[in-house]
Amino acid sequence: MEVRPRILDCPANDEHIVRRLGKAIVVQWDALPGPVQDLILKQAVLMHDQNRVLQLRHKIKAFIRNWKIVE
Repeated sequence: MEVRPRILDCPANDEHIVRRLGKAIVVQWDALPGPVQDLILKQAVLMHDQNRVLQLRHKIKAFIRNWKIVE
């Protein structure tokens, strides 16, 4: 599967869907196969966003590690 920079410019009223999908991925992270986790991480780093972040892959992995088991 090809991973390349992308823009997902959805309307503000659909942002809640993106947030819910992202949160669902975080809490189900350990159930995803390793190659799927890697693909998601690679794509997340390449997604266009208004915020520039250094060491984004590391920060995303730390975020998932901290929040994947939220009750």
